[in-house]
Amino acid sequence: MGSSVVGAEAAALISRIHEETSWSLGRRIRHAFVSVVARAYPRVIGAAREPSWLFFDLVFPILGMCSIVFLLRSRGVDEAWIGSTIWATALLSFWISVVWMMGAQFHWERDSGNLLLYITAPVGLGAIALGMAIGGALGVVIRAVIITAAGVLLFGAKYQVADPFLLALVILAGVAAMYSLGVCLSSIFLISGREADHLGSLLNEPMQLLGGVYAPVRSMGTAGVVALGILPLAPAIDALRQVAVPQLAATGILPVGVELLILLVMTIVFGVIGRVLLAHIERVGRAGGKLLARAD
Repeated sequence: MGSSVVGAEAAALISRIHEETSWSLGRRIRHAFVSVVARAYPRVIGAAREPSWLFFDLVFPILGMCSIVFLLRSRGVDEAWIGSTIWATALLSFWISVVWMMGAQFHWERDSGNLLLYITAPVGLGAIALGMAIGGALGVVIRAVIITAAGVLLFGAKYQVADPFLLALVILAGVAAMYSLGVCLSSIFLISGREADHLGSLLNEPMQLLGGVYAPVRSMGTAGVVALGILPLAPAIDALRQVAVPQLAATGILPVGVELLILLVMTIVFGVIGRVLLAHIERVGRAGGKLLARAD
C-alpha cells in the first residue's frame, strides 16, 4: 500500500509517460523506416550466412521446372510453352516465399518466443510485416533470376519481349499483390494455431494449379475465373505469359491492362485487410497475452 503511486507523484508519472510516447509524425516515420529496414535485412543477408538454404531454394524449384518441361516435351507441345513454364516457375518462387516465409512467419515467431518482443516493442506489427515483405521479395529476386537463367541454358528457351517496361510492371505488380496477401496470411496463420502447417500445404500445390503454372487459366473454366479474382498468382502468370511469350498472347483470359488493374486492386484490398488483422492481433495480444503463448 505504501508503494502505490498517488497524488502529485502519479500525475508526474502519467505526464512523463505521455511525453515519452507522444512522438511527432517525423519521428514516427523515421522509426517505422528503421524498423522496416531492420526486419528486411536478415531476409536479404540470411541466405549468404547459410549457403545450404540457397542450395535447396534453387535446386528444388529447378528440378520442378525440369519435370514440367520434360512432361511438356514428351507431349510434343510448342517450344513457346517451354519458355512460359520457365517464367512461371521463376514467379512461383515468390509465391512459395509468401506462403511459408510470410504466412507462417508469425506462427513460427510465437513458437520461438520472438512474437512477444514484436508486440511489446514500440514499432507495430505493420512495420514488421512490411519489412518481412520487402526483405522476402528482394531475397527471392536472385533466386528467380537464377532459375530463369538455368532454364534458358538447359532448354534453350528464347524470348522476344517487345516491351521490357511492361514486363517489369507485370512482375512488380504481381509480387506486390502476392506479398500484400502474405500480410493477411501471416495473421490468419497465427490465429489458426496448429492448423498453420495445413493451411500452408493447402495454399501451395493446389494454388499452383489454379494460378496457371501448369496450364493456362483460360483452360480451367469457372475455377480459373474465380482464381483470377482472388489469387494474385493467376493474373500475374497469365499477364506474364502474354508479355514474355507473344506467341501465347491468344491464350490469355483477359488483356494485360485489365490484369494489371486486378493486381493493383488486390494489392490495395489485401493491404487494408492485412492492416486491420494486424491491428486486431496487437490489441488482443497486448490485452490478454493468450495469443502470444506458444502453441503446444
